[in-house]
Amino acid sequence: MLDTLLDRTDNTMLSNGIVVDNKFFPKKNLQSGTLRIVLTTECNYKCKYCFAEGEQDKESRIIPLEKLKPVLKTAKEFGINKIKLTGGEPLLYPEMEELLEYIREIQIPYVDLTTNISLLNEKNIELLNRYHVNALTLSLNTLNKEKYEELSGFHNFDLVKRNLQRTIETFEGKIRINCIIFDENYKEKDYQEIIQLCQEQKLGMRLIEPSKVDGFPITYTKEKFEKFTKQLKKKADRVISSDCNSVEYLFFEDWYLTIMHSLCDNKICETCPKYMYIRITSDLKLKPCLSRRDTEIPIDLECEQTIEKSFIQAINYMGVGLK
Repeated sequence: MLDTLLDRTDNTMLSNGIVVDNKFFPKKNLQSGTLRIVLTTECNYKCKYCFAEGEQDKESRIIPLEKLKPVLKTAKEFGINKIKLTGGEPLLYPEMEELLEYIREIQIPYVDLTTNISLLNEKNIELLNRYHVNALTLSLNTLNKEKYEELSGFHNFDLVKRNLQRTIETFEGKIRINCIIFDENYKEKDYQEIIQLCQEQKLGMRLIEPSKVDGFPITYTKEKFEKFTKQLKKKADRVISSDCNSVEYLFFEDWYLTIMHSLCDNKICETCPKYMYIRITSDLKLKPCLSRRDTEIPIDLECEQTIEKSFIQAINYMGVGLK
């Protein structure tokens, strides 16, 4: 009843939002403009460090495209102009071509896909090029065969190396490497080799602080991350820090790398609404905070208006802080 009255009122302030438990939530755009979608929990790896995008159960799920379409259409109304496709392994998503076609149809201009490299065969790269995927984010933490296979549970590093080279040579968009700095059994040499590869090939690179997510076996300390990044900053020609204190850019002549600090672990919650994205989980919830489950909003697919309400609630939950 209240929703009906608000829809008909001349008070534009109240009509441009929703009321939940007698609290008004105004409609506002997601400032980062970015939506991260967990297309599937399926993966051909068993990475020891995987936090599964904050999804704690082990169930196998795939988002049906027909349910995802109205959500993407509504997302544009909240300033979404960048899509990050992830999983699981997103290249296992059975409706990938149809999804990319739909994203192009509704004119969301930027698509980034995060992958473990193993499925970047000729066919898949051709598909990504055909739909003008803008960027690939490749997960790669070491170039050492034994360490790679021990860390990922994937026992064909030669295939990964071939696919990486093919991607560098034939993918038409931007390529960046995501590399997490671990303490256990890893030396600076492991990371220096990846830095050298990226520098030589002019690939983007992000060194990522290991996060601690409740319910997941991510117990790595940050000692090596802090030591190694401190050494790199001393060698850099220039260091630029973001105003949110979670990102640093290290410049080396005609190339730079990015250091990504954990927003959640460092409790920089107040900057989250400005810089971070909302996730669509594999069970169709909007997840505004990686470290909290009580702020997840199930997407009500009944109609466009109910999907809008789900987005309003989720966006207003961003930056509420950690318990």
